[in-house]
Amino acid sequence: MSNFNVRCIARSATAVSPSSCLLEMPQSTQLVFLDSSSGRGLSAIAFGPDDAVVGRVSPAVSTSEKWPLSNVDPAQELERACQDENWSFDAGIPQIGVGWIGWFSFECGHAYESFPWNAPYPDSWPDYNFGRYRQALVWTPDGRAMLLYAFCDDLPDASADALALFEDVIAKAECRQVDLAPQKQKLNAEKGAAYQDGVKQLRALIAEGELFQANLSHEMSGKFNGNARELYVSLRDEQPTELSCYWEDQSGRSLISHSPESFLNVNGAEIFSRPIKGTAHREQDAQLDAKAAAQLNANEKEMAELNMIVDMTRNDLGRIATVGQVAVEDVGSVVSYPTLHHREAIIRARWRPQTGLAKLIAATFPPASISGAPKVRALQAIAEIEQRSRGAYCGSLGYWLPSASPHGEFSVLIRTACIAKGTLRLAVGAGIVWDSDPQAEWEETLLKGRYLRDE
Repeated sequence: MSNFNVRCIARSATAVSPSSCLLEMPQSTQLVFLDSSSGRGLSAIAFGPDDAVVGRVSPAVSTSEKWPLSNVDPAQELERACQDENWSFDAGIPQIGVGWIGWFSFECGHAYESFPWNAPYPDSWPDYNFGRYRQALVWTPDGRAMLLYAFCDDLPDASADALALFEDVIAKAECRQVDLAPQKQKLNAEKGAAYQDGVKQLRALIAEGELFQANLSHEMSGKFNGNARELYVSLRDEQPTELSCYWEDQSGRSLISHSPESFLNVNGAEIFSRPIKGTAHREQDAQLDAKAAAQLNANEKEMAELNMIVDMTRNDLGRIATVGQVAVEDVGSVVSYPTLHHREAIIRARWRPQTGLAKLIAATFPPASISGAPKVRALQAIAEIEQRSRGAYCGSLGYWLPSASPHGEFSVLIRTACIAKGTLRLAVGAGIVWDSDPQAEWEETLLKGRYLRDE
């Protein structure tokens, strides 16, 4: 057993901006910024991973199945890498910023469910990528930064190097003024008619009783020759959420996400999931804005859509939970963000942590809110209609701290852009039910991408 003890080895003397620190971090640090840009949670910049679990999924060859499962289980690979680790924290140290941090692409769902395979996601992206991070900057509520370091007797002590980097970054960040205008991007979208035809195909399947609901997406793309970190910072204040993130690797790939949706939040024996369904545009006038939120909350179509996803999430968690220990804490409430309103539900479950991360992911992935109901038939339908891999979009990013009482949180990767080889790709989607109007669903997807797209 390798024991990782996390301690705070330095603190900034004054408040310092996370955005400034992100921009001052050396380019070689291969960092992840877990960013509660809404201010309702903790933010952390993890850097310099010392181990990694990275790979792609492909169809298993020794099977006669029409749509074979993957030849690898990504969550099992991650669990295998950290199964002999135990992470503990000194008193008063927040459990974020260190541990195993990374993401599963939507295509990792092939490890758990049978649905059509499409061509691999472009630009040589892996399908899953997790690193073990032993060092991180973590922000306290008063705006100061702590340097956390995970000491392990089985591994070299590089805390002196981490401290030197911390001191250099903090000194530069304290002198830096960050004032970046939102860097909207020129992105080409597919013809609205093609998306609306997909909506009609899903409605036909619903009419035939094969589906109740399915999430249909499309992708916009364009050239990107800028600085990915600056792009993220420029959007941070305009699109604040609790689960924003910026991720980069050593090959020049960057992932930018402003997700408001929590897929799994694990705290020992307790699990929470907060699926989102239903969207309304925000108004500048306060009375009109309140009216838009009230209409969303009373919209029967939107309520039905979220109710179906709540049932799917309950079912998924029921596959891993202790018998009788799944409960809906909130069937749906409006949560407001700078550009739109959403409806969010809260489902709680209790489980035996000894069951392990791999079985938890196998029971719940891909997230119900971005697949559909019933999940397997929805996965099949959207793969056939979209005719493309989604990549990181609609997958999940988060962190995992293995111990007898594990801790971790994973977002649903919506509002997510992928940057590689001079191209930025942004996918957006909407939940389709029988009541869906093809034109309205198309316009909803454009609304979701407006924070980034230069129209």
